[in-house]
Amino acid sequence: MHTLFRFNTSPMPNVWPSNFRSALTQPAALSYKALAYPDKPDTNSFLFNFVRSSWLALFAACLFQVVFFLSVANLFALSCIIIAWALLSAQFLRPDRLNTYPLSSFLLLGFTATQFYFPLVFTTLEGKPVVFNLELPYHVFGHSGLSLLVLLLAHAAYRGIVKMPLSNPNGLLGKIGLFTPPADLQLWLMGLTGLGATVYAYFISPSVGWEVTGAASDKAIQGLIPFSYAPFFIPFSRMYGNMKDPDKRLVPMLVAFTLLLFVVSIGRNSRGAFMLGFTSVGFGFGLALLLGIFKTRLFTMRNAALAGLAFLLVTGPIADIGTAMVIVRGQRSKISNAELIELTWQAYQDKDAIRARRQNDNTTADEWDERYLDNIFTARFSNLKFNDASLVQSTKIGDQDKDMLTYSINYILGALPDPFLKALDIDADKENVYGVSIGDYLYAEAGGPIEALGGFRTGHFAGTGMAAFGWWYLAILGFGMIPVYFLFDLFVAYVPISNKAPGTGTPLRFSLCGLLVLTGIFQFLPAESVVTTATFLLRGWIQMILLYVVLFQATRLVSKVFQGPKTMSPADYARLTRR
Repeated sequence: MHTLFRFNTSPMPNVWPSNFRSALTQPAALSYKALAYPDKPDTNSFLFNFVRSSWLALFAACLFQVVFFLSVANLFALSCIIIAWALLSAQFLRPDRLNTYPLSSFLLLGFTATQFYFPLVFTTLEGKPVVFNLELPYHVFGHSGLSLLVLLLAHAAYRGIVKMPLSNPNGLLGKIGLFTPPADLQLWLMGLTGLGATVYAYFISPSVGWEVTGAASDKAIQGLIPFSYAPFFIPFSRMYGNMKDPDKRLVPMLVAFTLLLFVVSIGRNSRGAFMLGFTSVGFGFGLALLLGIFKTRLFTMRNAALAGLAFLLVTGPIADIGTAMVIVRGQRSKISNAELIELTWQAYQDKDAIRARRQNDNTTADEWDERYLDNIFTARFSNLKFNDASLVQSTKIGDQDKDMLTYSINYILGALPDPFLKALDIDADKENVYGVSIGDYLYAEAGGPIEALGGFRTGHFAGTGMAAFGWWYLAILGFGMIPVYFLFDLFVAYVPISNKAPGTGTPLRFSLCGLLVLTGIFQFLPAESVVTTATFLLRGWIQMILLYVVLFQATRLVSKVFQGPKTMSPADYARLTRR
């Protein structure tokens, strides 16, 4: 009988097979356990060199910090960063853990990177102390350190409960098409559908994109927007099981599609809309390298050139475009999208205005101060001021504030469908709860002006957790993350090598659905509140699956019109992967 996941009550073998590739040809039960490399690390693997290089960069940054920004607070922060990276490296940057619990390990990598490693690296590159502009540096790194320990303990509990978390391709998720490799045409159709949903939600009917509640059909259309970036995963089709070589016209087609997405993103005045989808592609490639799905040497002239080009783009023209969007943001509700694009282009060309805006942002502060990094894109992945600002406001409120607790409960209830709430006569007041960010509510509750509501300040679960639950927020975080780990790992299936065509190289099969949300997985924590785990369990994961399956089946039907019998059916795929 096929099952969604399998529990293992037998102990793991004490000695791993000496040859990884030969281990994968063994019977299914053994090969599943033998996803790890041998006891002796492969010094030529990307993972080994990545870990070694990360430590070299960390120590170089720490040395810079100690020489130029020596202080007790900075030393405390550096100690926390070293300990956090050591824990992550020892526990999760290793082949057996990455291969057996890939996406939950990636989530932990994301938390450790955004709260510890990236702030150190990016502040060093900008010539700042890692505790720059932090009012409560000891609280910030203390809470992050305790949270990491809780997350590691929660993952240990998860591993104790579910020994083999990867999906069975013949299980329920496989039968609905989650692991059926989509054809290239399907990804293009998904991308165009997502692009069309963006145009509808922000251009044709802009109220859909900004309103909290609305018609179910409108919200379903809005949920299709992340699929805009599906075509960018075609070069990495091996990850989701499509072994066909990409079309030779792929590169110019992707360039044209990128320009189209770029124009649409400027028209809706959203920096994240342009960048975050591409980061999923980058994260997907990086994860494939760590898992050994793709092979490359870390230190090559080509990689160095690509890294240098990416750095120049992010710190140069892309950062300027982001600042230009901010300059004209106040007018986006007053003018047409075409005029907004034109104004953004004009602002981008005015380098003096861009420099003046950045200087103003770096020197002007109010009670909710988010100044940390100069670069607006690196700040999205490493801004510790969100943590600091939330903790500052929570100290004004005190622990276990009744209003914050009520708001947090309503935030959970608001994730439930309206018909369900009406049937139970529950008034979750979605409009007021989701019409502001949790950071907004925390700021207003701490004495901020009523006008603060609707500013969508980014809160952090440490500050909002202390205000609503006190130190119990750590326990809520730990228990809530156990099922979250499990649900994310279900986006990966185990397909025995013996049932696959030669040359596929790995028994791991990612669902395209999971790849599309890799940025969300990487940034799942820090969330604005620990109750985010509850909203994800109640609605987020299920909604993600349903939207993908509906779009997958629809594009599959359309692609069959063009490709005929060449498109593989789920039944054919099930026969191919049946053991």
